[in-house]
Amino acid sequence: MLKAKKVRLYPNKEQQQIISSQIGGARYVYNRALALRKFAYSKFGLKIGKFALINHITKLKNREKTSWLKEIDSQAIQQSIANMDKAYQHFFKGGGYPKFKSRHHSRQSYQYPQRVKIEGNKVFLPKVGWVKCKGLRKEFVGKIKTVTVSYEAYQYHASILVDIEDEPLKPCNNPNKTIGLDVGVSLVVADSDGNKVEPLDLTRELKKLKTKAQQLSRKKKGSNNRAKAKAKLAKINLKIANKRKDFLHKLSLQYAENQGIVVIEDLKIKNMTKATKGTVEKPSKNASANRGLNRVITQQSWGLFFELLEYKLSQRGGQLIKVDPKFTSQTCNECGHISKENRKSQDKFVCTACGHSANADINASKNILARGITRQ
Repeated sequence: MLKAKKVRLYPNKEQQQIISSQIGGARYVYNRALALRKFAYSKFGLKIGKFALINHITKLKNREKTSWLKEIDSQAIQQSIANMDKAYQHFFKGGGYPKFKSRHHSRQSYQYPQRVKIEGNKVFLPKVGWVKCKGLRKEFVGKIKTVTVSYEAYQYHASILVDIEDEPLKPCNNPNKTIGLDVGVSLVVADSDGNKVEPLDLTRELKKLKTKAQQLSRKKKGSNNRAKAKAKLAKINLKIANKRKDFLHKLSLQYAENQGIVVIEDLKIKNMTKATKGTVEKPSKNASANRGLNRVITQQSWGLFFELLEYKLSQRGGQLIKVDPKFTSQTCNECGHISKENRKSQDKFVCTACGHSANADINASKNILARGITRQ
């Protein structure tokens, strides 16, 4: 089983400079390989493979202008090209076209495929050396597959992906129990047992974020004050992201520990957010409201919640079932009558046929549960 562990790194000043150069080198290689592949196809109709690109980058090390690539870890360079190739494979499967990496992005990273060591509270990174870390709470076990070193908001982290063989299943309190979950806008989750989970209150943090963003916009580009304001904004963004992840980790763990089977809707989240934006040919009729809905869908992080829930269930021998979301919010759980008129408001459901009244999200979660049971 593959598991990821993220630890905080504390490199000294010399190590920080080396990590910065490794990040810059990996980004340069990624962009160079992407540009070469795009040029070869658009100009000559040629498709350049991953290994041909690796050989090309190797030759660049012997050129005077790009001899500095010798200072970059060779396997980190190869992994950068492999990641670019994966982006292309994702594109061929229906994903977005690969984009060039920017040095101005808030999060910068590079990746090691092997040769990383861990001893106690230190991590050995090739070309960097032994770096102090925090976050390894117990003895590290498993074979290291990849290590991604990242820099964000003046903080360094390492995401360690390990392969743990024959890991025993974690305990589940009710392995035979099945529950239906409905994710929404006003509530994060409503389940078929009647429980409602309110969204995380980030009012203070979002207000502070808005203030810092306004302060940043007033700073002169290229000035030290702008750099300081940008750093403060990045730290708040990182704090908000960490709070959301922590909240979703705890929520998904709660359901995974107490249910053997969880049923959710098979939502196409990307299509839902894309629909709110509209297109040039078909502009959105209510752009302001749609932008608000788009923002809420993104903030609720449904996709991340489903990912966390799935792997936590698999660790306990459980199962995540996805069902068709069609009409789950318009169907009466008591009599099965389907009508738009049943949904009186965001949270109120009253069946026009039998008069059944319930919270709209709870009613939907019971419909999701019923669909999941028929699939077992």
